[in-house]
Order: sequence, then structure tokens, then C-alpha cells
Amino acid sequence: MSERSIILAGIGGQGIVFATTVLAQALYRQGYYVSQLQSYGAEVRGGAVIGWVVYSEDPIECPFIDEFDIMVLLHQDGYRECCKKNLRSSFVVSDEDLVPNPPQNSLRIPMNREAEMHGCMGLTNIVALGVLSALGYVSEQSLRETIEGMKGAQKNLKALEIGLSIGRRIKR
Repeated sequence: MSERSIILAGIGGQGIVFATTVLAQALYRQGYYVSQLQSYGAEVRGGAVIGWVVYSEDPIECPFIDEFDIMVLLHQDGYRECCKKNLRSSFVVSDEDLVPNPPQNSLRIPMNREAEMHGCMGLTNIVALGVLSALGYVSEQSLRETIEGMKGAQKNLKALEIGLSIGRRIKR
């Protein structure tokens, strides 16, 4: 397997860095070499945040890349920041409500709306991880094991289930 890469983009307060940390830990549990990085402005909340994970069966030589296997957009400002940095992906998943102007051919999913409808407000980031798992980017078991050892595990596991359910309905 050559290197694979995932980027999540949103705004401060959405848990982008937390989600990429969970993702990196889950992939490490699966036996991959993993590099996790993030980029964000000086704002505490509301500024654009980008987090990405590069993983491989072999050591990673350079985690600084411009093109990703999948891009997950959780807010329009995060997408704008990706455009400014010329970051791109041939497969994009975007939140239907929070990214009103996604890239062309983006798979639009109501991740935030589904999280709120099921009592998981503020956990769109974990819903996105569930979608990634259902699409085959990370194992459900490794995500569960990673989340179970964290504070707020029950709520996060519920959000993960929401994302898995959404992802299973997607025909890619």
C-alpha cells in the first residue's frame, strides 16, 4: 500500500484537531505508520482549521502534501482555507448545511443536521469519522477502541454510529 491521506477542514470549535488525533490513533492501532498535522489561525473559535493524516504500511518520508485521497469539509471557511493553500482532492465529502458552496462533484451529506437530530450537537467531527469508516478509510473497530478510552466516550460513540449509518447509505 502506498501512502493514503485524509484532510478535514472546518472552523475552530468544531473539533477538527481532536478528530484528526482520534483518526491518527485509530490508524496507528491498525498497524500503520501515521503522521498527523494541523493548521489554524490565532483565533480561539471561528477561524479556519485544517487537520490532516497521512498513513502507510511503510515509514512516511514527508507528510506535507497538497493532494489528498479524501477531503472532508465541515465548514465553508475551512474550504476557503484549503483553496488558499491550494489543497485538493479528487473525492470530497462536504456538510450539506455548513458548506453551501462546495467543490463541484462534492458528495453532500447532512452530517451536522443528523448529529443535532440525534442529540449529538457539536459532534459533527465524530460523525465525519463514522462516514470515513463506512467508506473504508479507517476500521470501525479501531475507531471504537480509540474513542472508548476517552472522556465523553458514550456521546462520541453515539456520534460515530450516526456517521457509520450515513456512510453505509452512500453508494460511492
